[in-house]
Amino acid sequence: MEPGFGIAAGSMIFTFTIICITSLCGLGITALAIGIPIYLMRQNQKKVQDLMATGVPGEATILQLEDTGMRINDDPRVAIVLEVRIPGYPPYQVRKTVTLPLIRLSQVQVGSVVAVMADPTQPGNPDKVGLMLR
Repeated sequence: MEPGFGIAAGSMIFTFTIICITSLCGLGITALAIGIPIYLMRQNQKKVQDLMATGVPGEATILQLEDTGMRINDDPRVAIVLEVRIPGYPPYQVRKTVTLPLIRLSQVQVGSVVAVMADPTQPGNPDKVGLMLR
């Protein structure tokens, strides 16, 4: 065995270890980058399904509308204040932030009346009010 062989082997093992760790970190980050949005989308779908199952149809008047300055796929994210009216329950107000497709923006203006699905048992919860835009 040559005198410097042990150092070269140790250096190769160190390099191999660094490559493995870097690859595993890269795979982990990629998995998280894909997994987290999928998880959030499924949670959103579950909220919508729950609201459709337990909600009551009604209508709401748009009292306030303001642009948040945020865009998602070039669609504006807006904050709205709604006065929700569901048959058999007193009217209540709720503030909700939603992303509106540009094609539906004309339906959501101050003074407009829109169809909603809402859970009247949780009037202060914006997640329990869904706009039914057509």
